Amino acid sequence: MKIRTKDLVTTGLMIAMAAVLAQFPIYGSIAFDALPAFLTAVMIGPALGGIVGSIAHLLVAMFTGFPLTLPLHLLIAVMMFVSCFIYGKVRQDYNRYLAIALGIIINGPVSLGFISIFAKVLGMPFSGMVMFTTLLLPLLIGATINIVVADMVYGIIKEKIQIKA
Repeated sequence: MKIRTKDLVTTGLMIAMAAVLAQFPIYGSIAFDALPAFLTAVMIGPALGGIVGSIAHLLVAMFTGFPLTLPLHLLIAVMMFVSCFIYGKVRQDYNRYLAIALGIIINGPVSLGFISIFAKVLGMPFSGMVMFTTLLLPLLIGATINIVVADMVYGIIKEKIQIKA
């Protein structure tokens, strides 16, 4: 994969946009920071979208004081990479509806399941099923908004931007 200067500049702008959107949390460290990451994943490429997602989550976690501890937020950053990457790859290779569904499922209950189990292993009091049931609805709402809006924006701008072949 050859990365062009235009891609790097756009990725940097998306990280900056994620930092701005991280200022509007939905619940704890769940915010609109992932929207530019999902947009990057489909507009430029899944790998760069995943990187934006990871950095975006770490920014929102930092802005909210790492409420779930640094180790958990690092795992969340990895899961953000995975969800953005899979969304971008499926969106490019298959179709938008499957990509949206997979993105929401992976970014929501799948990621939260891993994080809840990891928190339980670390012996955190807010972990396991308590964490899962408390965060599931806000995370599903956040994931849905981030992914659907990113997909809608891409649908609007894809004709106006030059997509690499």
